[in-house]
Amino acid sequence: INSKNIFDLYKQVDAVRNTMLNLINAGLVGALLAIVVLYLFLRQVTTTLIVTASVPFSLMITLGALYFAGLSLNMLTMMGLMLAVGMLVDNAVVITESVFRYREKEKDNPFGATLKGVREVGLAVIAGTATTVIVFVPIMFGTKTDITVFMTHVAVTIIVALLASLFIAQTLVPMLAARIPPPPRPKEGALITRLTERYSRTLGWILQHPWWTTLGIAITCAIGVLPLVLQLVKFDAFPQDTGRRLFMPYHVEGQHSLERVEEAVDRIEAYLFENKDEFNIRSVYSYYDQGRAESTLLLTEEDDATLSTREVIEKIEENLPVLAIGKPSFEFEQQGGGDGFSLQISGDSTARLNELSVDVVRTLESIEELEDVQTDAELGEREVRVSIDRVRAAGVGLSSEQVAASIAVAMRGQNLREFRGETGEIEVRLAFRASDRQTIEQLADLPLYTPEGRRVTLGTIANFETGYAPDTIRRSDRQTAVIISANMTEDHTLDSVKPKVEALMDEFEFPPGYTWKFGRGFDRNDETQQMMAQNIMLGVACIFLVMAALFESLLFPFAIILGSIAFSIMGVFLFFAATGTTFSFMASIGIMILIGVVVNNGIVLVDHINNLRLEGMPRNQAIIEGGRDRLRPILMTVATTIVGLLPLAISTTQVGGDGPPYFPMARAIIGGLAFSTVVSLLVVPAFYAAFDTLSTWGRNVMRTVRSWPSILAKSA
Repeated sequence: INSKNIFDLYKQVDAVRNTMLNLINAGLVGALLAIVVLYLFLRQVTTTLIVTASVPFSLMITLGALYFAGLSLNMLTMMGLMLAVGMLVDNAVVITESVFRYREKEKDNPFGATLKGVREVGLAVIAGTATTVIVFVPIMFGTKTDITVFMTHVAVTIIVALLASLFIAQTLVPMLAARIPPPPRPKEGALITRLTERYSRTLGWILQHPWWTTLGIAITCAIGVLPLVLQLVKFDAFPQDTGRRLFMPYHVEGQHSLERVEEAVDRIEAYLFENKDEFNIRSVYSYYDQGRAESTLLLTEEDDATLSTREVIEKIEENLPVLAIGKPSFEFEQQGGGDGFSLQISGDSTARLNELSVDVVRTLESIEELEDVQTDAELGEREVRVSIDRVRAAGVGLSSEQVAASIAVAMRGQNLREFRGETGEIEVRLAFRASDRQTIEQLADLPLYTPEGRRVTLGTIANFETGYAPDTIRRSDRQTAVIISANMTEDHTLDSVKPKVEALMDEFEFPPGYTWKFGRGFDRNDETQQMMAQNIMLGVACIFLVMAALFESLLFPFAIILGSIAFSIMGVFLFFAATGTTFSFMASIGIMILIGVVVNNGIVLVDHINNLRLEGMPRNQAIIEGGRDRLRPILMTVATTIVGLLPLAISTTQVGGDGPPYFPMARAIIGGLAFSTVVSLLVVPAFYAAFDTLSTWGRNVMRTVRSWPSILAKSA
């Protein structure tokens, strides 16, 4: 033990600790940015502190609830807290704005005005929180997969945090708001005042020009779907992880002595360590036996790196030693447990599959987007195959079974009866000497004896060939299968290379009984995308039910869904196209959260419009007045949510330090929320007016239909 040096090759605890610290820092920075944004809108320290008080109190309630629920503060629950931190002030902002609006009207009755302000938006705030919470129900109670289990921990944290913020917004915030003077109204020339006036005029123009509004909505939709039509966004549920760890399998061909494999590994390691600084290598670990070898390269951290991971590979491959026993290549990890690029060919004959796999590898190597194409058929033990000529064997009076038995005795030996001597029993084994069974020529000279006692050699009745025997035989659908794998070049995904591979493989001529199909990576990609799409659709359905119960209407929820959710998803793809972000399963999680958040603005706006109409205000005037009253709180809640996620959106923090990054999820929420807010502030009122007109027309039609019997009776 004293002569051995023990060191940590890879400590995941450091990666986990760094992830936790990065999440905490992102949350703190996001919270500070949200406070700054609130102050810029409110322009009063006391009001800003009242609203932001909902954050620490909500977090304390959440942490207590997680403790009693038996959940630890881990990467997943921490991720939920960081996603929620920007939304914790939303309910407080809406309620505070409503309270202060009534406080300005009833300056001598602060407590009564506060109650009125809370009652006016109380139900809308509850509904808004419910829509954000309910989108997680399909994931939490649906089919259990590794992704849904992952999301359940995040969802529980977000749900508890938002419910806590709702409780604080309905209790603590009004109590404090009733005891301080309202913030000063924005000055006449202030930015928010000018923006509100222009917004009111724009709403009036939209309501007076429905056809031009329809054209504008159509143009906006066309712009929103451009990234999908032009394929500007890359899709890959589990992208290749080009992190700071590389795997180098040697693809050893056949079985070799341990010394020979060790010699090959030593050559590679010596080359790597000689250029350690140039290759940004921190340490190398190698594993090998007679038929397999692999090295793991741990690279320097990104902060200290001078080369990207792919540049390291290119540098290493420039002068990589050529090995006689195999051909080293590089492999990446897959984010989130993906399986990478692979395809499978199946058939009855292992030998024929091995031949076909070589041709398939050659075909796939012509695709520029693929590199390091390998087949697992290349691996295995080198063997000599003896084919007995039955006709010639029968001519000398020998059967195939007799010949095979003689070969087995000569090569493997046969145990005889034990010999009992003076010192005890001695095992006796009959076999050729090792020196007499080293070459094919020696095997061909193996003597065989016919029933008549005549001596013939094996070479006179058999043929010999060499080949590789697979270490394992893979079976799929009751057929032998061979897997062909590859790495994808930079900026390419499974979805982008799939059409080219499919076109080439469809042209490849397979013998009858032999087929091919894409590997598990493609299947899992499709399954994940389908599962997330189903959960998103179920989430939208749940949101619709909540809004239908709030508005007691089936049409107004459609106005919000079409004006908010549809445009938010367009905003995601526009933002991803602009930033070059790949759409992964983390982005799908972002959309799940987004659809629950983005409808809140529409709910608050439509609920206020309905309240104004109940007070007797004409529809169009109620729409304009409702938009004017709700513009500032909507902008405040959106701004705090966006800035709260900004640190996560621009960081490269990964789940567990080596898992999928968080930024696609944060960018999905930011892009969708920003685009949807700008569009929905104009589109939701337009849809509201259109659906209200449709509802009025429908009621008139039904009233006319019901009156027909009385009209017919009078005419008769």
